[in-house]
Amino acid sequence: MNRLKMRDKSLKKYAAVVCLVVAAGILLGNLVLGCFLKQMDEKNGEAFAILLGNVKAKYPDIAEEEWISMLNNSAGCEEGRALLERYGIFEGDAVLLAGEDVKVKLFFSLNVLLLFTCICVTILFAFYFGKHRARIRQMEEYVRKLGQGKYALDITENEEDALSDLKNELYKITVMLKENADVQRRQKSALADSLADISHQLKTPLTSVMVLLDNLSESSRMEEQTRKRFLAEITRQLENINWLVAALLKLSRLDAGVVEFERQQVDVDVLLFSVTEKLKPSAERRGVRIKREGEKKAVVSGDFGWLAEAVTNIVKNAIEHSYRDSEIVISVKTNAVYTAISVRDFGKGIGEEEQKHIFERFYHSGYTNEEGVGIGLSLAKEIIERQQGYLTVEAKEQGALFQIKFLKD
Repeated sequence: MNRLKMRDKSLKKYAAVVCLVVAAGILLGNLVLGCFLKQMDEKNGEAFAILLGNVKAKYPDIAEEEWISMLNNSAGCEEGRALLERYGIFEGDAVLLAGEDVKVKLFFSLNVLLLFTCICVTILFAFYFGKHRARIRQMEEYVRKLGQGKYALDITENEEDALSDLKNELYKITVMLKENADVQRRQKSALADSLADISHQLKTPLTSVMVLLDNLSESSRMEEQTRKRFLAEITRQLENINWLVAALLKLSRLDAGVVEFERQQVDVDVLLFSVTEKLKPSAERRGVRIKREGEKKAVVSGDFGWLAEAVTNIVKNAIEHSYRDSEIVISVKTNAVYTAISVRDFGKGIGEEEQKHIFERFYHSGYTNEEGVGIGLSLAKEIIERQQGYLTVEAKEQGALFQIKFLKD
């Protein structure tokens, strides 16, 4: 209702403006015509004065009363008009010598013409205004639909005006909002899937720990060797939970954009020594040997702590997927373009289809063992790419080869 009242007020305002313009146009037209006719009267009077003065000078014997009588006599009008037209006085200037009746008709014709013109202009303006308002209502309706999540906008019209420009800008905003809505929908779906995966990944080791603890508490006469084995398993499961929570926190920090990577020269040999020392106990438990090859004095630019996290996840993944009594080869190679760190395992390998999804979060496949949670490689790729690096995987006849490349400045 309020909107209708506002539109009525707007329409009344425009109508009042049109009426004022019409009245001003008629008044101005009459003033201009009056001034024009006044000048014509002055010219007519001057022409008569010259004519009478010259005739009187040539015929001084004619009395003034006779002159007045001749001027009031219209018998010779046609001859006089023909004479004047012969010398072009009436040609192209019909108001010259015009009488009062001609002036009245001229004023009347002018006012009728102005009024007709103003009516036509008003009708055209009303038509344009109505069309303009219809387009505005159409855009208002679209904005309401946009608020409801409906993104269909007709952009077939190609008129060159302000509303078309506004509609084009609105279309750009629509495309952006639709893309954002699609991204948010995908993010919500991914978040729901991630929460389900996190719940599953936490539930499995927690359930295992609870079962082992129940066995320990209920079996007071349990053999010492069995007790130690249960305690070792509980410790391992808790370490997995601790690692998963820490990895998730790091991923959440990366997603939130609150991580600021330092740009420093990182000695690759020191980096790999730190990683292998950290993972040596895990590799020994699985009977896997870690072998170091390649250049010893390579340097890359990045954040030491976060690069160590990424390489640790890659090597840890290689350990988890290696066969017992096998080895992992970590090699470094440099050239004029890049520095490459390769991690090669000799485990069960990875299929061609799995290579497309191996870096996705919580991805599970035949390559993922029972202890994998599908987050380490995703975190590693995120860290490396945030520091202008590249992480790729390549299947081998036996095992897989992961390569980290950093382009040289």
